[in-house]
Amino acid sequence: MEYTGERFIPENDGVEIEAEHVHRYKSITNGLKNLKVLDAGCGTGYGSFFMSQFAKEVTGIDISEETIEWCKEHYTDQGNLNFKQASLESLPFEDAEFDCIVNFEVIEHVDANIQNLFLKEAKRVLKSDGILIMSTPNKLIYTDKSGYRNPFHLSEFYPEDFKLFLKQEFENVKIFNQSLHVVSNIRDESQNEKRVRVIQNESIDNEGKYMIALCSNERGVSSPFDLSSVYKYDSVAGINLASLYVSDIDNFYSQEHKQSAALITDTGNNFSLSFDISQIQNKNKFRFDPVENCFCVCNIEAILTDGTIDSIIPLNALKYYKKGFLFMNIDPQFEIKGDFDSATYFTIKGYFKILTQIEISEVVDDLYKQLMEAVNK
Repeated sequence: MEYTGERFIPENDGVEIEAEHVHRYKSITNGLKNLKVLDAGCGTGYGSFFMSQFAKEVTGIDISEETIEWCKEHYTDQGNLNFKQASLESLPFEDAEFDCIVNFEVIEHVDANIQNLFLKEAKRVLKSDGILIMSTPNKLIYTDKSGYRNPFHLSEFYPEDFKLFLKQEFENVKIFNQSLHVVSNIRDESQNEKRVRVIQNESIDNEGKYMIALCSNERGVSSPFDLSSVYKYDSVAGINLASLYVSDIDNFYSQEHKQSAALITDTGNNFSLSFDISQIQNKNKFRFDPVENCFCVCNIEAILTDGTIDSIIPLNALKYYKKGFLFMNIDPQFEIKGDFDSATYFTIKGYFKILTQIEISEVVDDLYKQLMEAVNK
């Protein structure tokens, strides 16, 4: 698929662009539980896949057949996620089918006629208490003040125009502003204080580079979404795909029953992943790969299962480091043995953190010092 910069591809864009995209999706995850979600204009499926870790079901649509095929190829193992080729102005769904529609950085890519048609379609396929979440660049900041005109954007909005546009079909509209800045963060060590005092230079615009709207028509319904947040990142986020393999009768880990899931951590770098193993035969040994192509620290702290665990062994870890096992290779692996003949599920809980460049340097320096000490004895 040709890279144009308009469809976000994890690990293919700069860290700033990635942070903007990831922040939008992370800001809405707490409100997605038990919801049926439509990702209208899913692009390469990153957001659809991410939301499927929290929502009941996610359907991603895109006008490009090539893009949809790319999504199906890369995200085949998520049971509550599907992709369909479709256009915004004619959504191929029943009335009142979805609880939530997400439309991030899409609406500016179509002309005003299609924008209006999509808004009507969004209202039609949403349940009466459903919510539309839409983001788009603020033309004043993104285009006018920057002097840059994006050739892929057909119809951008100024803030007031954006509100008027949404109000055509949705009675309740709340706007959030999003911008990326260099930020110095000060918090008390207990991290209980949720209020944040913003100190900024006078030259910084109070309006955001992007606008994110929460839209609904149900009066008196409290929205489960609170987008106000600060996203802190120190490395490329991407999607960390964890995999579970089962050993065959010849003691090889085959691709036949491989399962993959997005490994998403909380603020303390803790994760929880569930796998369905009910359809697998001869399943007494598994291999869990938390990530690919990254140096990391990982520890399996518990496995919840209706089977019996005998052992959990890190196969290729260098040593125990801080809160987990240190993997200085591109394919970290854990081996899990036990009696799982009648088991139906695995839920793996643990700690996971990709090493930053600074942490990698610290590890290499420490290993070098240990080597030199051993040589000099």
